[in-house]
Amino acid sequence: MTTRAEIAARLDLPGVSVQIRDYAWRMGEDVSSFEHDFVVSYRPYPAQISIAAQTPGGALQNFGQLMFFPADIDIQAGAANNNERVRNIWCRFDPERFNRICGGASSWEAHDLARCFDIRNSRIEQALQRLGAEVVSPGFASALFVDSLSTVVALEIVRYFGEQDAQFRVRTREGKLSQSDFSRIVEYIESAENRCPSMEEIAKVCEISPAHLRRSFKKTTGKTVHEYAEGIRLKKARSLLSDTDLPLKEISYRLGFANSTTFSTTFKRLAGETPSGYRYRLRGLTH
Repeated sequence: MTTRAEIAARLDLPGVSVQIRDYAWRMGEDVSSFEHDFVVSYRPYPAQISIAAQTPGGALQNFGQLMFFPADIDIQAGAANNNERVRNIWCRFDPERFNRICGGASSWEAHDLARCFDIRNSRIEQALQRLGAEVVSPGFASALFVDSLSTVVALEIVRYFGEQDAQFRVRTREGKLSQSDFSRIVEYIESAENRCPSMEEIAKVCEISPAHLRRSFKKTTGKTVHEYAEGIRLKKARSLLSDTDLPLKEISYRLGFANSTTFSTTFKRLAGETPSGYRYRLRGLTH
């Protein structure tokens, strides 16, 4: 939510606009604005920024990676605490189209607005990532693709705010996660890009405490959350090593490792060989 942005790419259709927006905020710079459209925003990077905001009568909250800004709501954002370089993917709806998808005029209560700044929903994140990729590199029937997928984004937003009690509560049997909650957690871990989600982030997906998550996840899978997440990253690493020629530095970045050395050490511990050794062996090559 800022008054200035460089639009790197965009595709405008009747009632909806998908935009890649780049910001360069200076420390202390005001980033507030007022939108007449509905905006769903996903920030691919960085994972965290220093900007916080509040809705009328609400508490100050940090901006998450996935956010929703209802039309004509005064968002009172503070100044950036640091110099920030940010890229956002915006899916912007005019009120007529958004309200038509909602099935009528929408109204926003205080408890709804409190959930706007940090939405945890892997389906919306993935849809916005696909929209961003399509705008940057349009393919066959691009307009139809963007129109359809943006409708999905709006529907998912409506479902998110329409859930009873506005929370995902974990229902367990014998201390185990329900299938739906387990699937939601796995989707969230798998959808993370350029970072490894923290225990607190994963627990928030289902609105439970980290301690509850640790116990119920181990009961469900026989593994800790960390062990399971490592398995997912190992699978991704193997795929990138076998299917691409990306250097180890780029692969380690995509998987959220601090550097290629940490990635190589972790890969060898889990797979029993170095990433380079795995790539060479799979391709029948020698060092």
